[in-house]
Amino acid sequence: MKRAIAMADNCIDVYYKLDRYYLTGNSIDFALNYRDLGGDVTEMTILGNDVFAMALEERLKERGIALRVLKRADRPTGMATMDIVDGDKKHLHFEGNAMEEIELSGEDLEFVKSFDIVYAERWSRIDRYIKELKQPGQIWVYDFSKRLEQEGNDLILPYLDYAFFSYDRDDSYIRDFMVKVRKKGTGTVIAMLGEHGSLAYDGDRFYEKEAEQVPVVNTVGAGDSYIAAFTYGVSLGESISQCMDRGKKRATEIIRQFNPYK
Repeated sequence: MKRAIAMADNCIDVYYKLDRYYLTGNSIDFALNYRDLGGDVTEMTILGNDVFAMALEERLKERGIALRVLKRADRPTGMATMDIVDGDKKHLHFEGNAMEEIELSGEDLEFVKSFDIVYAERWSRIDRYIKELKQPGQIWVYDFSKRLEQEGNDLILPYLDYAFFSYDRDDSYIRDFMVKVRKKGTGTVIAMLGEHGSLAYDGDRFYEKEAEQVPVVNTVGAGDSYIAAFTYGVSLGESISQCMDRGKKRATEIIRQFNPYK
């Protein structure tokens, strides 16, 4: 079984109107979904100085996910104030973030080199290391979310095997964008389109997957769970279409519940 590492963000989402919260963050959602599907995954992150950091440690331990702590920052865990409108997530406010202190030591970098699959997102700030860090045969997966045209993307794209973006429809812009990204050296480009399904482009053709129309409870975690399931398919050597099927199935399950993982 291929070994995966997920880095690096963690936070909490708080719904004051609903009197609910959950531990989350792109890499946390990825790791919890990937592990639930049967994958071998390690989480690498910074922990804050509050009870939420303690709770995260316990949650990962309960799920059998190894944790490498980059640093224990004397700052609170990042907190997002959230709301739900017709099942769709709404970010109202964000405060406190231990992740701003992220830094990978030489020992941490060597640790990452030992994994078969590396998942990262913006808080890992991997543009500082990826050129020297990526190993021959190592599979790199990156979630750009809605930051399609963000400055600095081009520093990462040539080293990625799978680049994921979030967009809201299938149109000429996103298809042209995916072609441009592929030309920059990325292996396969995937666009997650919410209710409009997903697209993938490997340089030869586009793959299309329609979304299943189901009652939506909460859209938080839809993208993270899709990426986790897609990547798990990659670990099994499945085709792009099969990986997209896995992503669709998992994301469909997640949006029908409140939490972004099972």
